[in-house]
Amino acid sequence: MKVSRKATIRFIAAFMAIGVISQMVIGLQWHNQTSEYNSMLHSDLVSSSHQLIRTTQTVLTTISGCQYASCTESTAIDLQVDTLQKDIAYFKQVASAEKIKVSLVGNVLYPQLELAIAKFNATSDYQQFQNTLLQLLPALQASQQNLIVAINNDVQQAQQTLFFRSMIVFLGFNLVLCALLLLMMTTTKRKGSQSQQAQSGVSELASQLEHISANEITQMLNDINTPPEQRRIFANLSTMYQDVEQQKRNADLYRQLYALIGYEIRGMTNTIQGGVRLIAQEAGENGAVLARDITLATNTLSELADNYNRLISGGNSATSSNVSFLPLMSELLVHLTAKTQHSQRHLECHLGSHLPGDIEGNPTSLFWVLFLQLSNAISAQNEPHILFHIHTEAANEVEQSRLVFEIVFLPTNTLNLHDIKSANWQLVDEKSGINDEWSKAILTKVTRFESTWLTSNLILPLQDNNQVQQQSSMHKLRIGIDITPKSFHQVERSLENKHLMICTDSQLQIDVMSKMLSQYGATIEIIRSANDIFKSLSRINDFDGIIITDTIKGIQLKSFCKTLHSRLKKSTKTKLFLAASESSTVQDTHEYVDRVFFTPFIAHELVPNLTEAMQATEEANEQTQNAFLIVEDDKVQQFLLKKLLSKQGYEALTVSDGAQAVEYMKEHGADIVFMDCIMPGMGGIEATKLIRQREQDLDVFNPATIIGATALTSASEHKSCIEAGMDYVISKPYKSDEIIKVIKKYMAIKKIC
Repeated sequence: MKVSRKATIRFIAAFMAIGVISQMVIGLQWHNQTSEYNSMLHSDLVSSSHQLIRTTQTVLTTISGCQYASCTESTAIDLQVDTLQKDIAYFKQVASAEKIKVSLVGNVLYPQLELAIAKFNATSDYQQFQNTLLQLLPALQASQQNLIVAINNDVQQAQQTLFFRSMIVFLGFNLVLCALLLLMMTTTKRKGSQSQQAQSGVSELASQLEHISANEITQMLNDINTPPEQRRIFANLSTMYQDVEQQKRNADLYRQLYALIGYEIRGMTNTIQGGVRLIAQEAGENGAVLARDITLATNTLSELADNYNRLISGGNSATSSNVSFLPLMSELLVHLTAKTQHSQRHLECHLGSHLPGDIEGNPTSLFWVLFLQLSNAISAQNEPHILFHIHTEAANEVEQSRLVFEIVFLPTNTLNLHDIKSANWQLVDEKSGINDEWSKAILTKVTRFESTWLTSNLILPLQDNNQVQQQSSMHKLRIGIDITPKSFHQVERSLENKHLMICTDSQLQIDVMSKMLSQYGATIEIIRSANDIFKSLSRINDFDGIIITDTIKGIQLKSFCKTLHSRLKKSTKTKLFLAASESSTVQDTHEYVDRVFFTPFIAHELVPNLTEAMQATEEANEQTQNAFLIVEDDKVQQFLLKKLLSKQGYEALTVSDGAQAVEYMKEHGADIVFMDCIMPGMGGIEATKLIRQREQDLDVFNPATIIGATALTSASEHKSCIEAGMDYVISKPYKSDEIIKVIKKYMAIKKIC
């Protein structure tokens, strides 16, 4: 049997390892024997033998100083004799358990000692007792010495055995090692002549395999002249080719399947959105809030499906590019907010300064790693208040920054940001449910990823003087990612000289909103109760906006907003805004506020909308500035609809077909379009699709509201209009009340950001 040089070297290394391990085992046994020897020298048997001799010597010493019958220490002697008797009994008990070391069978020494004690107790003859003890003491000492000698002999014999065993292992190991080295030198010389022949064969096979195809492999296998070694190689290559082709077919099938799933989800979400718009027509003005809520949910589902499709279809292995960081965080926050709302918990978001604008990496991978980590953390905790905090730190590499994502679980919202950040956080042995190694493998252009759980104890603040302070705890998941920033987000002080009033009783919300708006230049005044707002009405014109949150306890939000709205009518400057955490509160209050903003806030989204809302004129003036377009081929219907809008104070332009409508929207645009569904040439459905496609391509922030008009009443006709992108469908002939209703719905949706 031929043995390769590598195999021989491995065998020698393994054999040396076995030899070293054997010596280590013997050394460990030697150490154990030494420890066992020390233990035996201090065992109960040896200790009780020592104690028996010491007690006997003590008794003899006491008797020697005693004056026989007139002894004054008789009581002490009696006590010592009792102790001696107990020591004898204890020694015999221990010796009976250690029969290997000491045998009491045939041993008369200890019975003699017990007999001497018995005679002394009966006669009190000190002299005789002393003589007996003097005779027995050397025997006791000899017995103890024999015990120690026996222990020493056992240990020496065991250590001698280990020494001989070690020498045998050492000699055998060296003999075998020398034989193996000699064998290796012999085989090296023998293979030296064979290596040149093998090298030429390997080179020939390598050149043959360099450009071989699957068909050529099959031909080589069918050729009877192919050597057996090459036949095995070609057979393995053929199997590998088949496996690769099968994997390619499966990958293509999976990609097609994922694309189909994404297409079906998008189709379902479009149908849901169209159905919601259709149903909302009969739901009254408040139906706009319900329509917005369901539409937002379907959009979120569609975006999540697209994102998942990109990840599964190779998104994590795609070429890395620049990631727009803040928009990605907005998308992440939407999904985390939906998760917390399902469990009726409140989420706040605080962004630190010096955040990156663009980073190097893959947006799909980064989104999914963060979403799964944070989502699992939310599921693992049940505290009612959650703070999502994003900030930066110095990274290990100079050209990199460390993004830190912290999700903090709080038992109360009465804590401020400083208390949360400065708490005594301690590491805990807990994981979020996702392995960090998996996250590192998914992420690209990331040199460091680490997630840790921390906890901190806190004393809850008192709500009133009658309450007793309670101790609770906070938990947080901290994720640190080192990234390469391409740019940094620049904060523009677009709220400079703006004076805002914030009304909320949540200390955490006060801190988050104040720091965010102050960073953009606004002057903030905090009001913690509804009564304090009314007390400030005398100087209401000093404020550009009042932001009311829906978390204030002890008020009816709808009545409060209605009352405040009526008192603000005299002010042409101050705007009333609602910061809503749930859509249910918006449904009752949106008609009494100038704009609704949904929490949690991200500054780069909130501040532009807030600035726009404060710069807007009164709603009546704003309505007259809305651009209306009538797309109608029937001149009579054009005139009637334009007349209806004119009575409501709206001016409208008219075009006669879909092509003209598309061109008008390209050049001028319009806020509300009344679109006839069926027209000669390009109809309203086709025109709507083109308008929506252009808005999507240009990423229009406020797309036009398109109101379809048709004389047909079938459900399929309405469905076709909605699926094309129309927001509402009304019936001809045009009716004044129906026109007013859809315009109000448009105003309501535009108000809800």
